[in-house]
Amino acid sequence: MTETFCFHEEYAGRFAKVASREAILQCAEQIAPLPQATLKVLELLDDPESDACRVADAISTDAGLTAAILKLVHSPAYAQTGGVLTILDAITIIGANPLRAVVLSKLMVGLLKREAIDQMVLDHALATGLIARQLAEIIARPMAEEVFLLGLLHSLGQFVFLANPQTRLAFGEVLRRIQETGVDYVTAELEEIGFSHNLIGALVANRWNFPREICQTLLCYPEPIETISTPPEQKRAIVQLAELLAHASFIGHPPGYPVDLERVQSLASLLGVTSQMNRGVIDLIVAARNKFQAEARYWSA
Repeated sequence: MTETFCFHEEYAGRFAKVASREAILQCAEQIAPLPQATLKVLELLDDPESDACRVADAISTDAGLTAAILKLVHSPAYAQTGGVLTILDAITIIGANPLRAVVLSKLMVGLLKREAIDQMVLDHALATGLIARQLAEIIARPMAEEVFLLGLLHSLGQFVFLANPQTRLAFGEVLRRIQETGVDYVTAELEEIGFSHNLIGALVANRWNFPREICQTLLCYPEPIETISTPPEQKRAIVQLAELLAHASFIGHPPGYPVDLERVQSLASLLGVTSQMNRGVIDLIVAARNKFQAEARYWSA
């Protein structure tokens, strides 16, 4: 709980006065702990003493997770001659960080209902992750899978809002305010709920014992970026640019939501994306849309 309170204090002053510390923590703590199969797989992936056989055995205890991994490994991104027949083959091909993303995407999908509002949030999370990986493959390849995971998780707080009956109703009002006033999610959430998805996402990630860097990125990803001097800042900038490109591509994009092309251009220049890809903003948007259309269905099972 110490870490949770630390995150709350770090965010002090950036939530509405109507929201109490207790209400914020209660919202985060209503989400159940990680399922046992999920927890075991994540622990094994983080354990340097573990091996692929132990990970495969843990995955095989969850039929849904097994199906999701086999679906992904047969996607164009992991096309293999002769096909893949076993989970052990699949996890060897996919690798640790994409496996984490499969596990967590399935967990996040499990928080949602099968309604339009849920699909919108899911599409935006997937698009942000896929676009972030695409950007990183050009400008910072070693962190490509890590920023994919961060991009996927950036909407975790909105999954939490939708999983809670009370905040689910309030999230409908968030979308109404966006449509009427053209504000962004953080502004509308502060006005309608009292606290924003990036705070709740960081608190839940912390409750699930995710590394502090992930929690910190989820907390701070929407904040303005003027300079990039460290790898964590570069990751956050990639996630923020990917999120903006997803909105500019109208993926998981609520009516009235602002499309900030000037900010896209600024971040793309700061990261060196436009110079290294030799593309302007419109080209980036087209590439983002194409990436989502090609790969999203393999992650949403």
